[in-house]
Amino acid sequence: MAPGTSYFATNYSPKNEYNALYELTTAQKTSIIGALGAWSAVANINFTLTSDNLGTVGDLRFGGYRLMDNKTAAWAYFPDNLPAAGDVWVGMATDDPNPVKGTYDYLTFVHEIGHALGLKHPFDTSAANKQLLDPSFDDVHFTVMSYNSNYSYQPTTPMVLDIIAMQSLYGANMLWQTGDNVYKWDANQSVFETIWDAGGNDTIDGSNQLAAVNINLNEGAYSQIGKAFTDLTNNTLVNDGLGIAIGAKIENAIGSAFNDKLTGNDLNNTLNGMAGADTMIGGAGNDTYYVDNIGDVVVETGTSLTEIDRVFASIDYTLGANVENVLLTGTANLNGTGNELNNRMTGNAGNNILDGKAGADTMIGGAGDDTYIVDNAGDIVTELSGEGHDLVKSSVSYTLSANVEDGQLFGSGVLDLTGNDLNNVLTGTDGVNTLNGGLGADTMIGGAGNDTYYVDNIGDVVVETGTSLTEIDRVFASIDYTLGANVENVLLIGTANLNGTGNELNNRMTGNDGNNTLDGGLGADTMIGGLGNDTYIVDNAGDTVIETSTLASEIDTVRSSVNWTLGDNLENLELTGSSNLNGTGNALNNKLTGNDGNNLLNGGAGNDILIGGLGTDTLTGGSGADTFVFNAWNETGTGNLRDVITDFNSAQGDKIDLTKFDANLLDAGFNGFSFIGAADFTGAGQLRFVDHVLSGNVSGNTGADFEIQLVGVNSFSANDLVA
Repeated sequence: MAPGTSYFATNYSPKNEYNALYELTTAQKTSIIGALGAWSAVANINFTLTSDNLGTVGDLRFGGYRLMDNKTAAWAYFPDNLPAAGDVWVGMATDDPNPVKGTYDYLTFVHEIGHALGLKHPFDTSAANKQLLDPSFDDVHFTVMSYNSNYSYQPTTPMVLDIIAMQSLYGANMLWQTGDNVYKWDANQSVFETIWDAGGNDTIDGSNQLAAVNINLNEGAYSQIGKAFTDLTNNTLVNDGLGIAIGAKIENAIGSAFNDKLTGNDLNNTLNGMAGADTMIGGAGNDTYYVDNIGDVVVETGTSLTEIDRVFASIDYTLGANVENVLLTGTANLNGTGNELNNRMTGNAGNNILDGKAGADTMIGGAGDDTYIVDNAGDIVTELSGEGHDLVKSSVSYTLSANVEDGQLFGSGVLDLTGNDLNNVLTGTDGVNTLNGGLGADTMIGGAGNDTYYVDNIGDVVVETGTSLTEIDRVFASIDYTLGANVENVLLIGTANLNGTGNELNNRMTGNDGNNTLDGGLGADTMIGGLGNDTYIVDNAGDTVIETSTLASEIDTVRSSVNWTLGDNLENLELTGSSNLNGTGNALNNKLTGNDGNNLLNGGAGNDILIGGLGTDTLTGGSGADTFVFNAWNETGTGNLRDVITDFNSAQGDKIDLTKFDANLLDAGFNGFSFIGAADFTGAGQLRFVDHVLSGNVSGNTGADFEIQLVGVNSFSANDLVA
C-alpha cells in the first residue's frame, strides 16, 4: 500500500490506518514477499501480486502506519468480511533497513502474515477460540505466533506448530520439495527454521559444519545444526533451531567431522556420522549406518523381524543388537562380527575375519585371504573364485563351500569336516573327527581323539598328531594307500583292485570288493578281506588274517615271512624270505609254497598242492588227493639234503609233479622223465624208486642228481607221477 495508489472504505477499521499511511521500503517489501513464500511453501495457499483499483483490492495488503505506538512493531487483521480483513500494518518501530531472515523485523512479517491467514497468539483467547497453548510451547522455537522471541537470531520460517495449524486450515502443499532434496547450510549460518518436504528421498547434511551436529529425523523433532546464536533469556548459546514438520518425511542424515548424534525415524534411514565418534540411532525401517571411527555407536531400536538393517564399516566392527548385516569397506584387513541374529557379513578387498556368532549367518568374502568363523549348521560361506586363500574355522560339522581352501574345527564333541574340489587343508580338534577332503590333493590333520580320514587322491596327505595308545584312527581309501604315522586302521572302499599298507602300529586293514593286497607292515596286524582275490602280507606271529568271502571262485593268498597256518576261506600260502618256516593249510584245496629255507608244509584236509622250493623241506599233504610240485631238479638234494614227503598215499590220489623242469640236461629240448622202477640209472631223464626214495637223474651220471623220500611208501609207479 502507498498513499494515493491504494483504496480504502470510509469505515475501513476502528483506527482507519490509511489516514497515516506510509509506503514500506523496497527491502521491507522484499522480506514480506519472502515471508509470504514461507507460508505458501507449507500450506495450499497461492499468493499473487496485484494492484488496488476502485473495484478490487488485495486480500492481504501491507502498509506503514505512522501513528502506531513505538512499542508495537505491527498488527494484522484476521480473515473476515470486514474491509481491513487480511491487511498488515507496520509501525515505525519496525525500522530495520535490511530486514533479512533471522532478524526480528523479518520474524515480524512472518508473524503478522500468520494472523492475516487466521492464526492467533498462543496465549490469547476469544469468544470464538478459547484454546490456550501449553505454556511450555509458547515460544518462537515452536510457533512464530508467540511473543517469546528472546533470541539473537529469529525463526526464518513458520515453525512446527504453525505448520500443523496452517495445514489444518488450508491443507498441505504437496507440491513442495517432492524431489530427492539435500538440506545443507553454510557453516557460518545460523539455522532457525522448520523443514516441510512433500516427497522424495531426502537428506539433512551437516558434513560442512564447524561443530558437532545433533540431527533428529523424526517428525516434530528439533536438531542442533548451524552456527550457535544466543538465548538472551539466560545468555546461553543454542543451535537447536531446526525442526521437521509433522508429515514431512526425511530419510537420511550426514554428520560432521566432530562427535555427532544422528537419530532416525521409522523410514528406511541412512545415517552417516562421518569423522568423529558418532552415535547413530535407528528406529523401525531398513536402516543403513556408516561406521568409520572406533568410537562410533550404532543403536537400532527397531525389533521387527521383517527389518533388515546394515552397517558399512571401514574399521573392525561388531554388530549391536537388532542390526542384521555388516559390509566391510575399503582395502584394509578388517574383522566383522555378528550378533544373535541371522546376519549377513560381507568382507572387503582385504584379509577379513568374519564371525557371524549365534544365528544362521551368511558370510561373503572378498579378494583377500579371508577367515570365516562357523558355529551354526545354518551358516553359509560364499567365496568367489580367485579371491585369496581362505579358511573356515568351525565348531560344528561343516562342508567347505566352493572356492574355500582350508577348514579347521574347534571346540569339543564329535565333528566332521568335508572339503571341496580344491587342494584343501583340513585340521581337526582333540575330539572325534571325520576329515574328508573331497576332490583335490588334500592335507588332513588330526589331533587327539579317534579320527576318521577319507582319501581319494594320490596327493592326499594324512597327518595324525595324536600319539596316545588309546586312540584308534582310521583311513577310508578309494585308492592304494599306505598308513602314515600314528594312524591305526585303513578301510579300502569301492570295487577297484586296491592295496592297503600299514605302519609300525598294530593295524587293522580292511579290503573292499576288489582284488586287494593288504600288508600290515610292522606290528601285530589284523587284515580283513572281502570279495575278490585278496593277498595278505604277514610278517608278525601276532598278525591275524580274516577272509570273509566264502565264494569258491575266489583265490586268496597269504604271503608270510613267519610260521603260518591258513584261516578259514583262505586258499594259498606262500612263505617268503629265507628263514626255516612252517606253513599249514586248512580244509580247502590249498596251495602251499615254501621259501628258500627248510620248510615244513602241511596241507591238511583238501586236495592240496605243496611246493617246497629250495631248501630241505618236509611236506605233508594231509587227507585228500594232494600234489607235490618240484619246479627245479635242485629244489631237493640227495641223502640228508633231500626233501621228505611224510604221507604220500597213492590210494588217495596223491601225485608228484616233476613236469616243471627238463629231465635231460644233455639234450637241448625239454624232456620228461621215464620211470625205470628199481633198476639202476643208465642215463639222464630216468626215475627209480628204491627203499622209500624216489631218485632222479638229469645229468647222465650213474648216481642220483636229486632224491625225494616217501615215508612209509613201499611201492611207487609211473601212475603216481603227474603226466
